[in-house]
Amino acid sequence: MENLKEVLNSGIEELYSLWEEIGLDEKTQRDRKGTVQEHFKGLLERMINEEKGLKKKLLDSLEISMKNCVKLSKEMGVSFEEPDSNLVLIKLEHSMRVEAKKLKDLKDERMKEVLKLRKQDEDLCQRLGMDPFYVSSTTVPTTYQMDGLKDHIRSMEDEKFIRLEQFVKLKESILNLYDELESEPSSELEREVACEETDRFVLSATNLSQVASILKQLEGEVKKNQKVVMEAVERLDSLYERLQLEMNEKFQFLAENQGHSPSVIRRLHQEIERLEEIKKANIEKFVNNLRNELHCLWDKCFYSADQRNNFSPLHCIDFTEELLEEHEAEAEKLKSYLNDNKELFEKVAMRQQVWSKFMELERRAKDPSRLMNARGNSLLMEEKERNKVNKALPRIEEELQELIDTWEGENGGQFKVGGVSFKAFIEQQKEEHALQLEAEKLAREKAKKETLLQETRYGAKPSTPAKLKGHNSTAKTPRKFVTTPSASRIIAKVSSAVATMRSPRAGRVAKGTSPRVGGRPQSKNNSTLKQKRRSSYGIKRSDKKNKKAVAV
Repeated sequence: MENLKEVLNSGIEELYSLWEEIGLDEKTQRDRKGTVQEHFKGLLERMINEEKGLKKKLLDSLEISMKNCVKLSKEMGVSFEEPDSNLVLIKLEHSMRVEAKKLKDLKDERMKEVLKLRKQDEDLCQRLGMDPFYVSSTTVPTTYQMDGLKDHIRSMEDEKFIRLEQFVKLKESILNLYDELESEPSSELEREVACEETDRFVLSATNLSQVASILKQLEGEVKKNQKVVMEAVERLDSLYERLQLEMNEKFQFLAENQGHSPSVIRRLHQEIERLEEIKKANIEKFVNNLRNELHCLWDKCFYSADQRNNFSPLHCIDFTEELLEEHEAEAEKLKSYLNDNKELFEKVAMRQQVWSKFMELERRAKDPSRLMNARGNSLLMEEKERNKVNKALPRIEEELQELIDTWEGENGGQFKVGGVSFKAFIEQQKEEHALQLEAEKLAREKAKKETLLQETRYGAKPSTPAKLKGHNSTAKTPRKFVTTPSASRIIAKVSSAVATMRSPRAGRVAKGTSPRVGGRPQSKNNSTLKQKRRSSYGIKRSDKKNKKAVAV
């Protein structure tokens, strides 16, 4: 210990001396002192851990040796010499390990006799195809285990009859499947099972397992044939439906070819080949039908024109078998895509319906005649419907966006509607709707300007107000309004007043003249101006007289 301290002190003093000679400042020396301290600390910790590991290893070895000694002593019924517990750990572990080895050597000697008996049992069991009686190879057998081994030999004859019964059942099933499959044994073991006498067959565990494998293989072939028959029948259904043939012929053919034997499969394939030849002769018709089906599927999947045009065979006019197969494959792919995302597409379709209703209500709101043509509480119902749509549209879009986000997270791709993302699709629709509204507004303004220009050039055409024509907005059925002479005079005055306000030919309204109905001009003798106003709207005195006559 003293030597260790001297070595450490000498080294540290030498370090301090070197630092002074180098001229390191106080801070740098303090940092390096810390580094030296951490280094010594880490080195000591590693050495301590290593010694602790050695101690643990000795303790574990001591514990294992003690357990082995106790176990072997109990199995063999002998005692062992326990070492002095006051010994140091390393000597105690060594003594216990030596004692455990002595007991193991004694056990090996006793096991030699048991191995001879086991060998006799294994040879007998191998001849009869039986598993040997279990005797532990690590512990010495007891008297009870030895008696069990003898009993096992006596029971072997009983087991023989059980296995023979099992073999007979397997053989019977195999022979029935050979008949069903119209086949014969191919391997040596199969011929032995099917053709040899039962009493001559070795009833070993391996042979019985192989026989069971043969049965399983034949059952697999039966299932395979059943699947082939099912696929052939489905293909026949598809071809009969596509060729629009009589279904009674198909039912009769299937009734005559029941089962799943190779001959039945062969006749089914021959019928499919015959129908395929007919199909080849009508490829153009089938391709066109498939194209119509594709358009329906594209509509349901909300494909854009670019997405549809990506399927290049759509525009091909060289109708071949390959073209038909490409259309069939595309149809199957779309059906699968539509099936896998049925909930999403139903939600998109629902959103489209609500959006269409939203645009329809906006068009109604822009229609100026809706107020005149309203019946009952139709305007109130329309407003309720508008509120319902305004609430439903953002809710459906939010739910749909959540579903799409989940789908994109699971599939690692973008869910497209109209060839773009759902958000872009919504924005695109809103932009198109805004442009349409702007175009309609410009069209109305243009029509209004054209009408104003027409009236400016040729005069406005007077129109009788709807209320004066007998129109009643609250009535369920229109009622004919009977014109009276006084009503005719009112109509003439209204027309005259409107013409005075709008016609540029009549000049400005005279001061003091009211443009309202019933207003009087300053001069009663201004017949020239009246005549001019009437002629500017196309109203002649003779027409006025005719109206009075009709009214009377």
